Amino acid sequence: MMMRHAWLALALSLAVTVAHAQASAPVASLDRSHVGNGETVTLNIDVGDDDLGNPDLSPLSADFQVLGTSTNHTLSIINGRREAHTILGVALRPKHEGQLTVPALTIGGQATQPLPLTVEATSTSPADASNRPVVLEGKVDPAQGYVGQQFDYTLRLYFAVNLADGQLGDPSAEGAEIRRIGSDANYQTERGGRRFNVVERHYAIIPQHPGRLVVQAPGFQGTAVDPTDMNSFFGAGSPVNAVAQPQNVDVQARPANAPDGAWLPARSLKLSLDGFPADGTARVGQPMTLGMRLDATGLPFEALPALSLPKLDGADVYPDKAVTGSSSSGPWITGRRQQGFAVVPTRPGTLHIPETTLHWWNVVTDKPETATLPARDIVVAAGSGVPVAPPASPASGGMQPVGSPATAGTVAAPVGQVAGLTSWRWIAVGLAALWVLTLLAWAVWARRRRDTVPAGAPAVRPEARRPGPAREDFLKATDAGDAVSIERALLGWARVIRPGIRSLGDLAAALRPGLQREAIGALQRARFGQGGLDTAGIRTAFAGGFDWAPSSVGPADQGGLPPLYPR
Repeated sequence: MMMRHAWLALALSLAVTVAHAQASAPVASLDRSHVGNGETVTLNIDVGDDDLGNPDLSPLSADFQVLGTSTNHTLSIINGRREAHTILGVALRPKHEGQLTVPALTIGGQATQPLPLTVEATSTSPADASNRPVVLEGKVDPAQGYVGQQFDYTLRLYFAVNLADGQLGDPSAEGAEIRRIGSDANYQTERGGRRFNVVERHYAIIPQHPGRLVVQAPGFQGTAVDPTDMNSFFGAGSPVNAVAQPQNVDVQARPANAPDGAWLPARSLKLSLDGFPADGTARVGQPMTLGMRLDATGLPFEALPALSLPKLDGADVYPDKAVTGSSSSGPWITGRRQQGFAVVPTRPGTLHIPETTLHWWNVVTDKPETATLPARDIVVAAGSGVPVAPPASPASGGMQPVGSPATAGTVAAPVGQVAGLTSWRWIAVGLAALWVLTLLAWAVWARRRRDTVPAGAPAVRPEARRPGPAREDFLKATDAGDAVSIERALLGWARVIRPGIRSLGDLAAALRPGLQREAIGALQRARFGQGGLDTAGIRTAFAGGFDWAPSSVGPADQGGLPPLYPR
């Protein structure tokens, strides 16, 4: 039991990492999906932490003019984990109007995905920016959707004057969460035969209630200066301002045909599970580290459900701390949730990991979809501590040790039997060495365990070998509120009455099903960080002594001990 706890402590102390057998394909995105004729658009290629070189830009020449390229390196540390990203930016200007496609580009032997782009005709209406020095416009995409879905609000400031200063506010909407996405984009465009500078900003709007949502656009206030006017050097200038029109959004409730469970209205969703042994085999008592990851475009990580494995028959599962975060790909939020699991097989045979499904709603196709992790089977071999069965004895009645005198009527053992005896002797020596190493590892673990007891925690007294003092030590330990001290004191008290008890599992098996077994399960979960420590409940459960089961029930009975991590 002690060694099993040592294995579990080792498994829980390891940081769960999600390994990839090969580099992820580069991901391409546009900073906006609709542009006017003559405007510029930026193609961003995220190559992660890989040095893939420069992409082949020749496929762009058919419909676009390449204005320039840039490289942006970012490094972030989330919960102690390093994540590096390299983004390659390509400034493009469409050559004509219509529905265009940014073709797939090859970089580092891998291809990006093609992207659609709408190029609209230049507006020449009287309300256009050609008649005013500063214009502010806001637009929501899409115009209707569902509660909890992300809407993209694009705010564009057009100005054809030199601005000395300016203040641009943020939109507001009652009953919705609004987040600013990415950084401002700066480019130039021509409208009504006049050249304008443009500042473009994106916001994510997530409605919290169905109904009509009114997005109140912000305003702009600034000061325009004339470079040819000498007075502008002394602070003189003309005030300019602009206000965008409010935007209305039709927010619908969750569809009636949406599947039960978490409501996940996303543009795309991906669920993955990796970390399985390469050869498909595992051993009893040796933990496997599995990593589950959920990525959803159009949803922040706060909206994603907690990840879990199905109940496994033949293995204990210990979840690690979840890693979460949100990033942006163009105007859309991408929420990420990662969860690691230490899976410890408890018996040899076949470990079946059932299929896992996650239902979500595709807001692009307006249809329900399902992300599925297929079932997996892992062959579990016996652990290194399982005794090996001896070879079958010959029909003559068995072999004698080498060098022992033969009895009357017997002959010397064949050479093959002598070699077999020698090999088994070496196996016995090896097992003995492993046993010694096991004792040393247990001693180191026990010493570290004692070191974790706080200085102020009560120690077990020598006179606690009697039930009365042992019970007092247990009550003092519950007052101190330390799980390690409570466990030691409770086992010390129990061993005074029944010396054969060696662990909390033995104690729980020796008790009647009920409150005391539940208290032991809660204490075990608190010891391994899976719940709070209820000292009052533990004290109350054992205040009147132990509720022993009938003598026929021994430590081998495991029926009443709840799992360490109930599912």
